[in-house]
Amino acid sequence: MLILLSICLISNITVTADEEIVFEPLSSGNLAIMHLNEDEVFIINTGSLKSRSEVLEYIKALEDKHIKGILITRVNHENCGNLSMILKHFSVDNVYLPKSEEKVCTIPEDFSNQTYLLERNERIAISSKYYIDHVYDTEKESSHVAISNGDFICFWYEGAINHDLWNKHTQVIFLPDNVKAEQLSEEDLVKLDPEVAIINQHNKLESLIELFQKQWVDIYALRRGVSAHITIMQDDYELYLKRE
Repeated sequence: MLILLSICLISNITVTADEEIVFEPLSSGNLAIMHLNEDEVFIINTGSLKSRSEVLEYIKALEDKHIKGILITRVNHENCGNLSMILKHFSVDNVYLPKSEEKVCTIPEDFSNQTYLLERNERIAISSKYYIDHVYDTEKESSHVAISNGDFICFWYEGAINHDLWNKHTQVIFLPDNVKAEQLSEEDLVKLDPEVAIINQHNKLESLIELFQKQWVDIYALRRGVSAHITIMQDDYELYLKRE
């Protein structure tokens, strides 16, 4: 399968795509919005409390799109900060998050029946095309998630990987700001074999550049005012950057 990648910076132009993952630049925390089709979206992480006003603006901008679900890739303040706010003020079908002893993801009691704890290796459909792959390492008590349609894989890197549990080639890897830069090993990068890395690492980029360049991985570091868009098409994808 041939993957075509193009990167460009678009300013003051409206670009729409039915199937697209948008990584939004926040002052604190992580947020991505996946447009499943012209009517439905799926949210990955909700930023931290410090970025509440920014997250609220991004969610409001979805207008009448239906929120199929929210995925928390790792239970921490950088991902869960605005979860309860979104659930209280917007209509959301389901919430998915790894089982954790950490009590930082607040979910309203009346939403408990729509909350799914990920606690084993499993695959969950989020639309007719896309699904979540959840990989749980019992020894390290850590988990990783990816969103895929079978051909395209976007992987959220949350720490060292047990490659007996995950050995798939990924097109895109996302490195969140709560992961220490030194946690990403060369072995992990070789095994994942990503084509593009989107990095939300404030003031930590320099230590990663050499590692990614050694493996011929294109890098984009999220920065204020510019979002990263991945448009997913049949057998290929495109990455473009959009200035707000």
